[in-house]
Amino acid sequence: MKSSVARWTPDPWIAVFVVATGGAVLLALGFSALYGLGLIGTPSRGLTLAHWQAVLTDRGFWIALGFSLGLTVATLTLCMVSALAVVLLLAEQLRRPPLGTLIYLPLAVPGVVAALVSYQVLGDGGLLARITHALGWISQPSEFPSLVFDRHGVGILLTHWAMVTPFFVILLDRLMHHERIPAFRQLARALGATEWAALRRVILPLLSRGALPLCTVYGVVLLAAFEVPLLIGARFPNMISVEIHERIGQFDLALRPQGFVMATLYLVILSVAWWLGGRWLAARGAGR
Repeated sequence: MKSSVARWTPDPWIAVFVVATGGAVLLALGFSALYGLGLIGTPSRGLTLAHWQAVLTDRGFWIALGFSLGLTVATLTLCMVSALAVVLLLAEQLRRPPLGTLIYLPLAVPGVVAALVSYQVLGDGGLLARITHALGWISQPSEFPSLVFDRHGVGILLTHWAMVTPFFVILLDRLMHHERIPAFRQLARALGATEWAALRRVILPLLSRGALPLCTVYGVVLLAAFEVPLLIGARFPNMISVEIHERIGQFDLALRPQGFVMATLYLVILSVAWWLGGRWLAARGAGR
């Protein structure tokens, strides 16, 4: 008698994707680990843990990692709040030209171009400084507080905010339509809920369920951002990708393995965080 249970066959394209992405990560992780242990690369002096000890006790690595994480959380928070405000205030205009078309334009701007534009606009001799000077608020453009090359990462945050917010506007607008949130919002108001209560108990929970996975993906992208921090970031603190690049690209070959140790630690920490996040999302979904 034939079994009534259908045999599950994995999609070959999904298998190819998993092997290609996972294989690339494992290959990079293995190469970085071997280089950091002194088994490959130049100079190669045999197995040693000296580079790992140097990195683990180096404040620069942990400061760069913490700075990147803090800037990523701040950027995502600002982007989500801004996108939610735009969607709630301009819901109808987002589906009609010209705003419905213009919202896609920032998504086509490369990071290098965005960084150069930010330098011309936010620098102490940029567009905002000259406008402020023309209005008489400062005596000369150089008095304008520079928002690029600052140690707080304000220029990086504002540039990523301008690049990423349109994506979240599009995402939240589609979720609003797909989850029928305007109808639930109107129903909550009809039942006596205030605007704030409807936002907190109806709109935000429904939006977070659909937006959280993509927020996580974009968080990884922002954490590993390279072009914008490299061009308009301060020399210290660096974001983690710039710190790794500088360690690997420096002229002192004896210190280059430290850059690969940093890359290994970063990949391991990111993989563990991704795994824990996946477990948390799965447990959260199972608990509903």
